[in-house]
Amino acid sequence: MKLKNKVFNFVANVFYYTIAVPIVFALDKLFFNYKIIGKENIKKVPGGKITISNHIHYLDCTMNGIVNLPDYSYFITLESNCEIPVVGALVRLLRGIPIPTKIEEKKHFYDNISELLKNGETVHIYPEGVMRLYDQSLLEFKKGAFAMSVENNVPIVPSVLVTREREGIYKYIKTKPLITQVVLEPIYPDLSIENKLERIESLKQEAYYRMKAVLEKAEEVSEKAEII
Repeated sequence: MKLKNKVFNFVANVFYYTIAVPIVFALDKLFFNYKIIGKENIKKVPGGKITISNHIHYLDCTMNGIVNLPDYSYFITLESNCEIPVVGALVRLLRGIPIPTKIEEKKHFYDNISELLKNGETVHIYPEGVMRLYDQSLLEFKKGAFAMSVENNVPIVPSVLVTREREGIYKYIKTKPLITQVVLEPIYPDLSIENKLERIESLKQEAYYRMKAVLEKAEEVSEKAEII
């Protein structure tokens, strides 16, 4: 089993860095003129972390992968996505971790996440739980990402996918907005809050309001985007 896992990880890494990354980078630049603000905030956390973002496009998981390069990102995804023929295999190769539907499998799922974070990996979660195409508002966050952060004492690194008006040639070849990703400062669990549930709620609320503040001044931040 260990040999099988090593072979799988080797194949996944080769596929990711030599095929997947160049392709998705090109697609994101071509279709969204994708830009980043604050990429340095990711590097402020040398160890395990949970990244979160709003979910405004089917392909924004590629952006959340790009923003963490050269490090790898693991993505929490629906179990059904991993069962789609061909696509499911690609999701797993790209480090998608399916959320189990069976209660008895939940503990193994959370243990797996904890092990990744312990080993210094990055796990990405969409706290709203749903994708809303190009929507620039936030739904109330679910507590899963923040509970994992508190349980493992790792920071949350929020980022916000902000839409911006078409510019240059995109005015003529696109009808949909372009996308800028704004990476915010890491947020650590407040260890001065003794009650764990209150600590989770505090972390969730702080992330929510920081992200909401970015969306409220979307036009201003988009003008500061760094070209990647």
